[in-house]
Amino acid sequence: MSPWAINRLSHQIELGAVIAYPGDTIWGFGCHPLLKVSVDRILQIKQRSASKGLILLSSELEFCLPYISSDLSKNEVTRLKKTTTQPTTWLIPASHNCPSWLRGGFSTIAIRITSHPFIKALCTELESPIVSTSANLSGKTTIRNSIQARRLFANKLDYIINGYQPGTGRPSEIQSLKSGDIIRP
Repeated sequence: MSPWAINRLSHQIELGAVIAYPGDTIWGFGCHPLLKVSVDRILQIKQRSASKGLILLSSELEFCLPYISSDLSKNEVTRLKKTTTQPTTWLIPASHNCPSWLRGGFSTIAIRITSHPFIKALCTELESPIVSTSANLSGKTTIRNSIQARRLFANKLDYIINGYQPGTGRPSEIQSLKSGDIIRP
Protein backbone atom coordinates (compact mmCIF):
# COMPACT_ATOMS: atom_id res chain seq x y z
CA MET A 1 0.00 0.00 0.00
CA SER A 2 1.15 3.50 -0.66
CA PRO A 3 1.92 5.82 2.26
CA TRP A 4 -1.24 7.76 1.35
CA ALA A 5 -3.37 4.58 1.53
CA ILE A 6 -1.79 3.59 4.87
CA ASN A 7 -2.53 7.10 6.21
CA ARG A 8 -6.15 6.88 5.05
CA LEU A 9 -6.59 3.39 6.50
CA SER A 10 -5.07 4.39 9.85
CA HIS A 11 -7.47 7.32 10.05
CA GLN A 12 -10.41 4.98 9.42
CA ILE A 13 -9.15 2.57 12.09
CA GLU A 14 -8.93 5.48 14.55
CA LEU A 15 -12.60 6.12 13.72
CA GLY A 16 -13.57 2.49 14.39
CA ALA A 17 -12.93 0.49 11.20
CA VAL A 18 -12.50 -3.28 11.44
CA ILE A 19 -10.17 -4.94 8.92
CA ALA A 20 -9.06 -8.35 7.67
CA TYR A 21 -5.36 -8.47 6.82
CA PRO A 22 -2.48 -10.85 6.11
CA GLY A 23 -0.15 -10.71 9.11
CA ASP A 24 3.16 -12.18 10.13
CA THR A 25 1.58 -15.57 10.82
CA ILE A 26 -1.93 -16.00 9.39
CA TRP A 27 -4.78 -13.79 8.25
CA GLY A 28 -6.28 -11.76 11.06
CA PHE A 29 -9.05 -9.40 12.04
CA GLY A 30 -7.88 -6.12 13.52
CA CYS A 31 -8.95 -2.77 14.89
CA HIS A 32 -7.76 -0.05 17.25
CA PRO A 33 -7.29 -1.56 20.72
CA LEU A 34 -8.85 1.36 22.61
CA LEU A 35 -12.15 1.26 20.72
CA LYS A 36 -14.35 -1.21 22.59
CA VAL A 37 -17.12 -0.97 20.00
CA SER A 38 -14.67 -2.15 17.30
CA VAL A 39 -13.33 -4.96 19.48
CA ASP A 40 -16.91 -6.02 20.19
CA ARG A 41 -17.59 -6.12 16.43
CA ILE A 42 -14.64 -8.47 15.93
CA LEU A 43 -15.84 -10.74 18.73
CA GLN A 44 -19.32 -10.76 17.19
CA ILE A 45 -17.96 -11.51 13.69
CA LYS A 46 -15.86 -14.39 15.09
CA GLN A 47 -18.58 -15.56 17.48
CA ARG A 48 -15.81 -15.56 20.11
CA SER A 49 -16.14 -15.17 23.86
CA ALA A 50 -14.72 -11.92 25.25
CA SER A 51 -13.23 -13.93 28.12
CA LYS A 52 -10.52 -15.39 25.85
CA GLY A 53 -8.69 -12.08 25.37
CA LEU A 54 -6.95 -10.83 22.25
CA ILE A 55 -3.43 -10.20 20.95
CA LEU A 56 -1.89 -6.79 20.39
CA LEU A 57 0.29 -6.83 17.29
CA SER A 58 2.85 -4.06 16.86
CA SER A 59 5.97 -3.05 15.02
CA GLU A 60 7.46 -1.42 18.14
CA LEU A 61 7.43 -2.41 21.80
CA GLU A 62 7.08 1.28 22.67
CA PHE A 63 3.56 1.36 21.19
CA CYS A 64 2.56 -1.42 23.63
CA LEU A 65 3.95 0.15 26.81
CA PRO A 66 0.62 1.66 27.98
CA TYR A 67 -0.86 -1.85 28.04
CA ILE A 68 1.86 -3.71 29.94
CA SER A 69 3.14 -3.59 33.50
CA SER A 70 5.96 -1.11 34.03
CA ASP A 71 7.88 -3.45 36.35
CA LEU A 72 9.52 -5.58 33.65
CA SER A 73 13.16 -6.44 34.17
CA LYS A 74 15.84 -5.39 31.70
CA ASN A 75 16.19 -9.05 30.70
CA GLU A 76 12.44 -9.33 30.00
CA VAL A 77 12.49 -6.20 27.84
CA THR A 78 15.47 -7.63 25.93
CA ARG A 79 13.56 -10.88 25.29
CA LEU A 80 10.55 -8.93 24.01
CA LYS A 81 12.69 -6.99 21.54
CA LYS A 82 14.70 -9.99 20.36
CA THR A 83 13.93 -11.29 16.88
CA THR A 84 12.87 -14.94 16.94
CA THR A 85 12.83 -17.51 14.16
CA GLN A 86 9.17 -18.29 14.90
CA PRO A 87 6.71 -15.47 15.61
CA THR A 88 6.20 -15.42 19.39
CA THR A 89 3.28 -13.93 21.28
CA TRP A 90 4.26 -13.01 24.82
CA LEU A 91 1.88 -13.11 27.77
CA ILE A 92 2.89 -10.11 29.88
CA PRO A 93 1.41 -8.76 33.12
CA ALA A 94 -1.07 -6.08 32.07
CA SER A 95 -0.94 -2.50 33.30
CA HIS A 96 -3.80 -1.17 35.42
CA ASN A 97 -4.79 0.93 32.39
CA CYS A 98 -5.06 -2.03 30.02
CA PRO A 99 -8.72 -2.38 29.00
CA SER A 100 -10.47 -5.53 30.17
CA TRP A 101 -11.88 -6.09 26.67
CA LEU A 102 -8.32 -6.83 25.51
CA ARG A 103 -7.28 -9.06 28.44
CA GLY A 104 -10.45 -11.10 28.66
CA GLY A 105 -10.46 -13.01 31.93
CA PHE A 106 -6.72 -12.68 32.44
CA SER A 107 -4.28 -10.43 34.32
CA THR A 108 -1.93 -10.61 31.35
CA ILE A 109 -1.99 -9.07 27.88
CA ALA A 110 -0.77 -10.90 24.78
CA ILE A 111 1.79 -8.91 22.74
CA ARG A 112 3.63 -9.80 19.53
CA ILE A 113 6.24 -7.57 17.94
CA THR A 114 6.65 -8.05 14.19
CA SER A 115 8.49 -6.65 11.21
CA HIS A 116 5.76 -7.64 8.72
CA PRO A 117 5.69 -4.75 6.21
CA PHE A 118 1.94 -4.03 6.42
CA ILE A 119 1.82 -4.18 10.23
CA LYS A 120 4.98 -2.08 10.48
CA ALA A 121 3.58 0.64 8.20
CA LEU A 122 0.15 0.65 9.85
CA CYS A 123 1.36 0.68 13.47
CA THR A 124 3.93 3.36 12.69
CA GLU A 125 1.20 5.55 11.17
CA LEU A 126 -1.20 4.84 14.07
CA GLU A 127 1.55 5.08 16.71
CA SER A 128 -0.33 2.20 18.28
CA PRO A 129 -0.57 -1.58 18.19
CA ILE A 130 -3.58 -3.15 16.55
CA VAL A 131 -5.83 -5.90 17.81
CA SER A 132 -4.99 -9.22 16.24
CA THR A 133 -7.04 -12.38 16.20
CA SER A 134 -7.35 -15.09 13.59
CA ALA A 135 -9.70 -14.31 10.70
CA ASN A 136 -12.26 -17.05 11.14
CA LEU A 137 -15.36 -18.08 12.99
CA SER A 138 -14.32 -19.33 16.41
CA GLY A 139 -13.14 -22.93 16.15
CA LYS A 140 -13.16 -22.94 12.32
CA THR A 141 -10.31 -22.81 9.79
CA THR A 142 -8.66 -19.43 9.30
CA ILE A 143 -9.09 -17.77 5.92
CA ARG A 144 -6.02 -17.95 3.68
CA ASN A 145 -6.54 -15.06 1.25
CA SER A 146 -8.55 -11.98 0.38
CA ILE A 147 -10.96 -13.97 -1.81
CA GLN A 148 -12.04 -16.09 1.17
CA ALA A 149 -12.23 -12.95 3.31
CA ARG A 150 -14.60 -11.31 0.81
CA ARG A 151 -16.72 -14.40 0.38
CA LEU A 152 -17.17 -15.05 4.11
CA PHE A 153 -16.93 -11.63 5.76
CA ALA A 154 -17.27 -8.80 3.19
CA ASN A 155 -20.55 -7.51 4.59
CA LYS A 156 -19.16 -7.49 8.16
CA LEU A 157 -15.80 -5.75 7.61
CA ASP A 158 -14.85 -2.23 6.64
CA TYR A 159 -11.64 -3.16 4.76
CA ILE A 160 -9.96 -6.26 3.40
CA ILE A 161 -6.25 -5.66 2.79
CA ASN A 162 -4.62 -6.89 -0.44
CA GLY A 163 -1.04 -6.91 -1.65
CA TYR A 164 0.78 -8.57 1.25
CA GLN A 165 1.58 -12.19 1.93
CA PRO A 166 0.86 -13.73 5.33
CA GLY A 167 3.90 -15.06 7.13
CA THR A 168 4.24 -18.60 8.39
CA GLY A 169 0.70 -19.79 7.64
CA ARG A 170 0.27 -21.02 11.21
CA PRO A 171 -0.48 -19.36 14.55
CA SER A 172 2.33 -17.93 16.64
CA GLU A 173 3.92 -19.63 19.61
CA ILE A 174 2.51 -18.27 22.87
CA GLN A 175 4.93 -17.97 25.79
CA SER A 176 4.75 -16.51 29.28
CA LEU A 177 7.30 -13.72 29.66
CA LYS A 178 7.59 -14.22 33.44
CA SER A 179 7.83 -18.00 33.67
CA GLY A 180 9.10 -18.88 30.19
CA ASP A 181 6.39 -21.56 29.92
CA ILE A 182 5.24 -22.28 26.37
CA ILE A 183 1.44 -22.15 26.30
CA ARG A 184 1.06 -22.93 22.59
CA PRO A 185 3.99 -24.38 20.62
